[in-house]
Amino acid sequence: MPLDLADLDDHPAHVSAVLSDCLATAVLTTTAAKPRVQAFFDAPVVLVDAMPDDELPQHRAAFDEVAMLRYPVDPGTDPFGTALSHGDLALAGKRAVTAFRAVTGRSVTVNWLPLCYDLGFVLAVAAPLTGRLRAVLLEQSSVLEQPRRWLQALASGQDVITAAPDFALAYCASRTTEQDRSWLRLSQVSTMLDGGEPINASTVRVAVDVFGQCGLPPQSLRTCYSAIGAVGPVTMTSAAAPPRRITVDREQLAAGKAVLRTDGRSSLLVSSGTPVEGAVLIVDPSASWPLPDGMVGEIWICGPAVAARQELVSLDGREWLRTGDLGFLHEGELFVLGRQEDLLTVDGRRLDPREVELVARAAHPAVRPDRVVALSFGEAVVIVAERSQHIPPADLDRAVVVDSVRAAVAMRFDVRVRDVVLVESGRMPAGWSGHPTRAAIRRRYLDGTL
Repeated sequence: MPLDLADLDDHPAHVSAVLSDCLATAVLTTTAAKPRVQAFFDAPVVLVDAMPDDELPQHRAAFDEVAMLRYPVDPGTDPFGTALSHGDLALAGKRAVTAFRAVTGRSVTVNWLPLCYDLGFVLAVAAPLTGRLRAVLLEQSSVLEQPRRWLQALASGQDVITAAPDFALAYCASRTTEQDRSWLRLSQVSTMLDGGEPINASTVRVAVDVFGQCGLPPQSLRTCYSAIGAVGPVTMTSAAAPPRRITVDREQLAAGKAVLRTDGRSSLLVSSGTPVEGAVLIVDPSASWPLPDGMVGEIWICGPAVAARQELVSLDGREWLRTGDLGFLHEGELFVLGRQEDLLTVDGRRLDPREVELVARAAHPAVRPDRVVALSFGEAVVIVAERSQHIPPADLDRAVVVDSVRAAVAMRFDVRVRDVVLVESGRMPAGWSGHPTRAAIRRRYLDGTL
C-alpha cells in the first residue's frame, strides 16, 4: 500500500485511519526517511536501500494474488481501500502503453503524482514495467513549489508521456511565466493527460494556450476518466485531435438532459473520450435502467479496467461496476459531471458545483480563486471560500464579500444561498496538492469548526 511521506505531517489522522483499516504488518522505506517513519509507525521498518540485491526476497506472484491496496487520496473521506491484484496492474500497464502509443526504448514517462493516485501508479510503475519504458519520478512537493521543474523534465526527453489531475494542470499552467515560455520546448511531449476528475473547459483552454506557446502540439493534450474501483484510465480521447468540446443548455442539464445550445445560457463541457477497453453505460441510478445518449445518469463500466475484487451488478448479461459518478454519452464519447454526492441538488435541479464556484470566485477579489467550495443542504446552497492572501485582514470588509458572493450565485443560478463562510488564508481543509477536500469541508461546516 503506497503512502506519501508528506502525509505523516500534513494528514496524520488520515494516515492513522488507513493503517488501522489495512492492518499493516511492516513498513518499507529508505534510510533517509527512517527517523520520521519510526516515530509514526509501530510496525517493523524495512530499509529497502540498505538491503543487498541478492538478499531481496523472491516471490513468484499469482495473477489473481493481491499486489497492493489503494486508498482514496482525499483525507476528508473515511478509509476505503481497493484491493488490486498483480493481474490488475499488469493489464492496466499494458492498456496504458497501447493507449499512449508508447514505444519500448524510446518513450519516457514523467510522473510527479503520488503512487496512491491511480494515474501516478500507472505512469510510474505499471506502464514502464509492462512496456519496458524509461520512467522519471519527481517529488510532488518540489513540483507544487516550482512547476517549472516538471516542465523542465518534459522538455529533456523524447516521446514524453505525463499526466496531472485537472486542478493540478490548471495550477501549473497559471504558475508558468513568460520567461519560462520563452525557453521551454514541449514539442517532444506526445501525451499530456488531463484526468482524474471532471474536466474543466477553462483548464483545457489555458493549458493549450500556455503550453502551446512552448511547442506542445494541441492533440498531445488528452483527457481521460478514471473511476474508484478501476485500474488505469477507463476512457481516453484520441491522440489524433484535441478533446471534443460541446455547449449544452444549462437548465436542461440541471434537469438531467444534455441539449446542445450555444447562447449565454449554456455550459461548455469537455469530453473524457471513449472506452480504452470494455464498455461504458449510463444508467438511471434509482431504477438501474440504461439511459439513451444525452440523458444524465450514473456511469457504469465493465471490462478489464475493473479491479478483480469489486462488487458488481448484472445487467444485459454482463457484470458492471457502479462508479458513483454522473455523466452522459454524446455520439459515443463520455462527458463526466462529477460524483453523485458532490453535485448540488436544489429544488429538484442538479447543479454542477464547479460552475457555482466559478461564479463565487469571480464575485469579489478577496476570494482566493482556487479555494472555493459549493455545497448543497436541502433546498439551499452554502459557499465556503478562503480569503485571498493578497487582501490584508485589516482591509477586508467581510460583510461586503459575503453579500457579493451571495448575490452573484443567487442571480446566476436562481437559488437560495443559505450561508457564505469566509475562512482565513490557509484554514481550508485540503488534500495532497492543496486542492480543497469537499468531504472534510462539509464535515467541519456541520460541526462548526471551519
